[in-house]
Amino acid sequence: MRRVVLAVFLVVACTTVAAADSYEEAELAYDRGNYTHAARLFRPLAEQGIPAAQFHMGLMYEKGQGVPQDYRTALKWFRMAAEQGYGGPQNNLGLMYERGRGVRQDVVRAHMWYDIAATMLSGNDGKVAMERRDRLASRMAAAEIEKAKEMAQRCQKTKFKECE
Repeated sequence: MRRVVLAVFLVVACTTVAAADSYEEAELAYDRGNYTHAARLFRPLAEQGIPAAQFHMGLMYEKGQGVPQDYRTALKWFRMAAEQGYGGPQNNLGLMYERGRGVRQDVVRAHMWYDIAATMLSGNDGKVAMERRDRLASRMAAAEIEKAKEMAQRCQKTKFKECE
C-alpha cells in the first residue's frame, strides 16, 4: 500500500514540475513572439484548468496570435480563468462585453466584470480596471450601475458560480 501511495505521489509531483516547466516554456515562447509554439504549449495547460494558461489562450484568440482570431473562443478562455478568481481575464471580459466582441454588447456585464477585476487586481492593473469601470459608469443610468454592482456582489459571494 505504501508503494502505491509513493508511486502516486511521485507521478503527481513529476506532473506538477512538468506543468511548471511547460508553462515557463510557453510564456517564453509567447514573450518572444513565437505564438504558434506558445499556443501548442499553453493549450494542454489551459485544458487542465490552469488559469494563467487559460488567460494566455484568451489573449491569443482575441488578437489572432498563433491561432485564428476568434472572439467567442477568447471569451470562453477568459471566462474559464475569470471563474477561478483570476483578475486579468475578468478585466478582459469587461472589455469584451463593453465592445461586443464574441458576445452581445452589454454595459451592465462589462461594469460588473470591471468592478470585480478592480477588487481582484492590485497596483496599476487594478487602477486600470477601476478607470474603465468609472468611464463606463459615466455613460450608464443609475439603475444599470446598481444592477451591475448587485451582479458583482452575487458573483463574488458565490465564488464566481453565478456571474452570468
